[in-house]
Formats: sequence, C-alpha cells, structure tokens
Amino acid sequence: MLTDSSNSLMPSKEESFPLSDTELDCLVDVANKAVDAAGAIILKHYLARGNVFKVRDANVPSWTSIAAEAEKAMISHILKDLPDHIVYGKQSGWTNCSGTTIPEFVWVLDLINGVEERLLPTFGMSVAIVHNGKPVIGCISNPITGIKTIGRRGKTTRNGDLVKTRASEHLEQAYVDIKDPGYNKDAKYTYNRLAYKVGETFFNGNCIAYSELAAGMLQVVVDCAVEPYGLLGLVPVVEGAGGIITDWQGNQLSWQPSATSSVPRDSFKVVAASDLTTHQQIISELS
Repeated sequence: MLTDSSNSLMPSKEESFPLSDTELDCLVDVANKAVDAAGAIILKHYLARGNVFKVRDANVPSWTSIAAEAEKAMISHILKDLPDHIVYGKQSGWTNCSGTTIPEFVWVLDLINGVEERLLPTFGMSVAIVHNGKPVIGCISNPITGIKTIGRRGKTTRNGDLVKTRASEHLEQAYVDIKDPGYNKDAKYTYNRLAYKVGETFFNGNCIAYSELAAGMLQVVVDCAVEPYGLLGLVPVVEGAGGIITDWQGNQLSWQPSATSSVPRDSFKVVAASDLTTHQQIISELS
C-alpha cells in the first residue's frame, strides 16, 4: 500500500544510486514509446468529438473506458520490452504480478489525471517507474498539447529540453496552484491560508501543474487529495528540476508496494515548491 513516511523518497547524497545512467536511459526510452502509444489513443478520441467529451452521452465512451483502452496499449508496450516488470494501472490494477514477492520494478499509471464532466485539454497522463519502492523516473504528458515532461535523477526535460524550477524573491510574488476551495474542507483551508499571501492563485492544475512548476511557470503546488497512482510520477519530475515535494508536514513520501493491499483514494496531501525557502514558507503557512 501507499503511505506517507519520514523516510527519504530518493536516495540521499551518501547513498549510491542503484541504477546507472545507461539503465535510466533504457527505461526512459521505453517510457517514451509507451506514453506516446497511450497518448495517441486518447488524442484520437478527443479530436473525434470536437474537443467536447460529455461522459453522460450514451453514444460517447466514458473517460474511464478510454483510459482503460490507453492503459492496455501502454502495458503491452512496457511488457514487450521489459517482460519482467510489473505494472499497476488505475483502471486495470496489477499486471504481471504474482502477489507473493515485492517487485523490483513497478510501473504506476494514471492515464487521464484531472478529468471531470468534460475532458478538457488541461488533463494529463502521470506515469512512474518505481525501483524497489522509490520512483526513479516520472513522466507527465498532455497528448492534446503535445507537451511531455520527464524527470529522473538530476534532470527534468520538457519535450527534450532541460528545465529548472524558478524561485520567486518573495512569497507574495509566487504563482501557486491549489484545488478549488469548494472541493473539500482541506481545499478551503488551503485557499484561506494562501490565496491572499501569494502573487497569483490558480486552481485544479492536477498533474499538469507539477510539470509547469518544473518548467518555472509556477512556484508552488498545494494539493489536498492526491491519489497514489497519480502521485508517484510527479516526484522525479519536481525533484529532477531542482524542486521540493513532500506532504504538508514536510515529510517525504514513500511507497511500499503490495499486490494484496488496497490502494487508498485521495490519500496524500502534497506541497511541491520551486526551492527550499519557498517550500518552508508554505509548510509554515499550512501549519
């Protein structure tokens, strides 16, 4: 199951990183192909409906059925190249997992992150490659805009170009993405604590907001209800660009995979920031 933890999500400087750059390159290559295959399916359905995706229309497939189709295609690509790996998908659950041992490599897929009644172009795909419980590669992709952000040890790229977070000099100049205050009591609390203390407030960016933070377009993302399969891909993207991502108490996040445990919904409260100083200021405001 997924849990909040004070244990380090990524290896500390004193630890040796378990995967070489060559191994990471191979994983990124597979991830690129698999994400593109899934994204092509989602884009096809999106464009066929004139950018309007009413899930209550009986003649239009629901977003969950489209996500399931895209997820199936992605899993096929992953296991074709990496048959020993295990996949956990939001729609399909565990694939290629016996449930008797803790897997070395797990891919975690959330292929339509941030949809509501209509599939708007602001949704995204969040994909993580987890090695021995630690997310080592993350991908956030929007097949509608064609923007793909990939994070790994020491670097994050956006459509192949290196990106870095950009700090604001003062908190009152920061661009911050939060959930709409009507979402739940934690969202309302976040809005009341931050909206009048930062420069600009944006709402419901979902995984795309983390990609924008990594590229320097936002300084903070505060989320109060992150589903586990949507979380793990965000971490390498933010950290690879030089940012900080923790829970609301400043604790780092970890995943203990288990095919026999249920996955809690909306279980994480997350703060991601461009730099340590900004992160500490947001944590202080939320305390």
